[in-house]
Amino acid sequence: MSVLTLPNATGMALSVRAKALVFEDPLSRALLDRLRQIAPSDATALIIGETGTGKEIVARHVHSLSARRGRAFVAVNCASLAPTLIESELFGHEKGAFTGALGAKPGWFETADGGTLFLDEIGDLPIPMQVKLLRVLQEREVVRVGGRAPIPIDVRLIAATNIDLADAMRAGRFREDLYYRLKVAVVALPPLRDRPGDVQPLAEYFLDLYRHRLGLGEILLDPEAAQRLERHSWPGNIRELENVIHHALLVCRGGRITPADLRLGEAHGMVATPSSDGENRDRWQALDAAVRALFDEGGDDLHRRLEKAIMLSAFAFCDRNQLQTARLLGISRNIVRARLIEAGEITSGRSGREAQTPPPEAIAPPGAAPSTPPVRIGFQRFGILWLLRASGALDRAWSEQGRRIEWTEFATGPALVEAVRAGSLDLGVVGETPPLVAQADDAPLVYLAAEPPAPEAEAIVVSSRSRAASVADLRGGRVALTRWTNAHFLLVRALEEAALPLDAVDLVFAQPEEARALLESGAADAWAIWDPLLAEAELRGDVRVLRDARQLASNRTFYVGARSFVEQSPELAEQFLGEIAKLGATVSASPQAVIDLLGDSVGIPRPALLRALRRSPFGPAPFDGEITRSQQSVADLSLREKLIPRAISVADARWVRGRPAAPPPR
Repeated sequence: MSVLTLPNATGMALSVRAKALVFEDPLSRALLDRLRQIAPSDATALIIGETGTGKEIVARHVHSLSARRGRAFVAVNCASLAPTLIESELFGHEKGAFTGALGAKPGWFETADGGTLFLDEIGDLPIPMQVKLLRVLQEREVVRVGGRAPIPIDVRLIAATNIDLADAMRAGRFREDLYYRLKVAVVALPPLRDRPGDVQPLAEYFLDLYRHRLGLGEILLDPEAAQRLERHSWPGNIRELENVIHHALLVCRGGRITPADLRLGEAHGMVATPSSDGENRDRWQALDAAVRALFDEGGDDLHRRLEKAIMLSAFAFCDRNQLQTARLLGISRNIVRARLIEAGEITSGRSGREAQTPPPEAIAPPGAAPSTPPVRIGFQRFGILWLLRASGALDRAWSEQGRRIEWTEFATGPALVEAVRAGSLDLGVVGETPPLVAQADDAPLVYLAAEPPAPEAEAIVVSSRSRAASVADLRGGRVALTRWTNAHFLLVRALEEAALPLDAVDLVFAQPEEARALLESGAADAWAIWDPLLAEAELRGDVRVLRDARQLASNRTFYVGARSFVEQSPELAEQFLGEIAKLGATVSASPQAVIDLLGDSVGIPRPALLRALRRSPFGPAPFDGEITRSQQSVADLSLREKLIPRAISVADARWVRGRPAAPPPR
């Protein structure tokens, strides 16, 4: 029997990967012929197969049969790479490219030069990285982060996935051009249930492997147990078989493994299968196998770790909405909130991203008492609070009073209001829709002030090559946008104006940069976005504005605070708004001077930033009756379009200067 294994497979800890592969079944022998056929070429290969079927082993075997066998084989799991480090990991970085880059470092492509690079779970790569990967495959060179000089590479790429990339492509999660670039030599790796001839040889291999590892004498597999192995559907594939044999060796008696020792089927599964549907049963059995694998690994606080994993998965599935997470899991929102705080998911360090370069005054203000808590302020990049933080004006003003500021950057408004809801933020700035969503979920948030309307600063855009002449032409198409932002509300209003229902288009929710990549790749037909990214796209000339917010939405910005903070420290809220008013006047009077002061640190071309500043008036106005009525109309329409789950009164969340905020609604 010929067995292929991962390097040092006998000493590896348990994991979801298959550590061994045999070619005894006729289907496997046909697979082996396919591998021998594609191995000699340098063609990019795509291995498709379920988790635990042995995709990395197949990739290594292809490498061993190729002319590159004497050079490096580098395996990278794309799903395990931190989002902020993916580009650096793959393509390398130069010294000083970012905080912590103390020296130059080659990426995985350079490391694999002359050999083979295996990218597992490639379907998990974010869209922007897919764009960069495609460019590397086309140009055969990489540019390190922080560098300019292209570095030639000679690498054969083998990618693998356990998802349907064609479906992901149609859903806008995977680029079409990259999909066809990878789909040169495709290897379809059958699941273990489709190659029963491999079950017995693999079982014998794992039996011998773990018998020696556990220091056991000869152990036999009962014939009935062998038949049970062959009849099992193996939703967890080879990894599940390994786990079953390992566990059976731990519990068997008398030197023989019986059917009862295998713990196969519903009667012995650790996870109940609540549905008789075949597909659902397989999923629950796969979960059973994964849980048992974790039991085998052991470790402290296993129950807590499993509970945390379920909670975080549900939170991500529900787009970080606590109320929906609670409904999905069938528990109270208070429990969800407590678990997320415990997990660090809705604290200032995770709901947002702490600013990496706080002003010096914010770090150690003179005269600050150690016991004085910081004022926690959330901002979004390119907004007025981002400029306020960069200027250091508020930090200097408060440092004289012995107060310091903890600045936290948030990608979007919904994430910021989540932090207010969790009690980890005192003040912040958001658009129109996020505070409505928060108020509908009884978040302790109050409105402090509002910026003037800026309807030209947000728009629905299409590619300059698009034939769409109006929003009505988007019927049946895809629109990329960020959920619960002003742009989301604009799209709702624009569809209403075009006499189209909301489901007339396919909404693809994504962060702004990813949404832009979807439009550029053709995976989306339109993009709903705001300044300064809107201004940058306009000046590049690759988009055309289909509809901006004029006569549809005000596109206001609101300054908000945590109810308890505002009631306890109204003077700080007043000073906060006062410093914003001063800076707003400066920006309105001399936008070019502000841009010159900031230099190129913004990351947005100066002409685009200047255009954005000129069409966004600044100067916080009290949240008066007119603004309250305007925001209430947004709330009413949001309820009608089911953007919020219940009716709310915006006036209940209004803070009037000089007197406490209204009590929370009951």
